[in-house]
Amino acid sequence: MARTVNHAAEDDAAEREKTLEPVVERRNPKYVEAQKAKLAREPGGSYDIGNPTAPVGHAYGIATSVRLTTDFRRTWRRDSMDITPQQVIDAITSAGVKNWVLMGLHGYVGYLAQPRATQGVDVMVDPNEKDLAVDAILERWPSLEKRDQSPIVIRFADPGEAHSGQPPQVVIDIMLPNDECQFAILRDHVIIDPETGHRKPTREAALASKYSAIVSLYREWIRKQQDAIDFRTIVLPLPELIDRDSVYQLGELIFEGAGAEILEFIQLAIENKPFPV
Repeated sequence: MARTVNHAAEDDAAEREKTLEPVVERRNPKYVEAQKAKLAREPGGSYDIGNPTAPVGHAYGIATSVRLTTDFRRTWRRDSMDITPQQVIDAITSAGVKNWVLMGLHGYVGYLAQPRATQGVDVMVDPNEKDLAVDAILERWPSLEKRDQSPIVIRFADPGEAHSGQPPQVVIDIMLPNDECQFAILRDHVIIDPETGHRKPTREAALASKYSAIVSLYREWIRKQQDAIDFRTIVLPLPELIDRDSVYQLGELIFEGAGAEILEFIQLAIENKPFPV
């Protein structure tokens, strides 16, 4: 969906960045002095030292993510169905869905240096195959609660994935392309992982999708923060492998000017600088 360019908002963002500079300049020396006074180690020490920095690859990444989620459910959600990406893939492909791609964390987890867990499986399908995918999910898991109030996603919640009075957790999203960028991803930017056979987005497609979420006018601010982290953690392990031309072209399909801004975001991630959002 096109993003309306709001020059006043851009000016406000630039002004906020200028305002932050003296705050950071005042804070940093205070932090160093606090370390010297209270911590028995040299300033500059970090718990991040020694963390993995290379991408883990799709097969290992998705296996790790699934294991973490399964362990959580076995411990804390014993009534849940523990639906995995492979089960969803098997269900929809057995029903005849051919044009699909893993999205969300399971789609880009192999580009990360440190895989994490998620409770939802996101799969984008061709609109012509939507009914096949939806029927396959309901046939495989008839007790899931279907939520299709949105024209761009059909959501399925697990009644066993609920706690403390919260509504059931959505565990499957059947996504439909909702702009030219997503149609292009499904058409031209899907690669097949040789170990798992999964259809996943290219690194450039993953970055374009994350950028679109970061700048969206309709996404919750807290979700944007995770999107920004994900964008950075896709970029940083191997920035030299990013095809800048491909990213730019995908960005221009989101809205005019987004291509250049995605390239700017990539550079800001490399330089450990904040995004203008």
